[in-house]
Amino acid sequence: MGTAGRRAMIRCSSICKIMTNPRSKGEEFSETAKSAMMEIVREQLFGVRNSLDDVKCIQKGKLCEDLGVELYNDVFMYNLKKLPADARRDNGIITGEPDLIATRSNKGVDIKVAWSLLTFPLTEEMAGKKDYEWQARGYMCLFDVPEWEIAYCAIDTPEELLKPWDDPAHHYIDAAIPLHHRITIARFTRDMEIEKAMLEKCAKANEWIKNAIKTFTIEHDKYIG
Repeated sequence: MGTAGRRAMIRCSSICKIMTNPRSKGEEFSETAKSAMMEIVREQLFGVRNSLDDVKCIQKGKLCEDLGVELYNDVFMYNLKKLPADARRDNGIITGEPDLIATRSNKGVDIKVAWSLLTFPLTEEMAGKKDYEWQARGYMCLFDVPEWEIAYCAIDTPEELLKPWDDPAHHYIDAAIPLHHRITIARFTRDMEIEKAMLEKCAKANEWIKNAIKTFTIEHDKYIG
């Protein structure tokens, strides 16, 4: 069933694709951005989204997210609870549903679970990927907080996700490793100029999506005209 009646908005997790620079100066959007926008067009028309649920690292992230929240709380002495599904917000341009809001500290937190110790970022610089920076900036805008953290967690990999050739030493955390060595934080501060540029680009992306849906309708209506 399609979702054409709903207003298209850019998810915070996709802002990084919209913000990629095109190769040509005369182009408004990169090919990466166009691919992301066309997936939204598909969702609007047919109600389907491209799923990554079969990717092991995505599966682990979903299965172990609560353990990541628990690790964050243990290390930083919080008692944060994952936001409910109805916590999703939008401003008519972007939409997002983050993991945690620390009201007392006036900041938000998004939990990322590393696939293995080999992919666990050791430094804040390694954890602060540009993809996640844009996601964080989207969340800061929607939830009106001045700071956002991306918390990368080293968590034991569920046995059912491992293949015989996966090295257990890469996937099970030695109990001797202190908790605060199992988490790496990247922090981002809200910047209103960057946010303005982000919202302007995403608003143009939404217009591109709307026009692409119109084009699809016009082209396909010719078949029965």
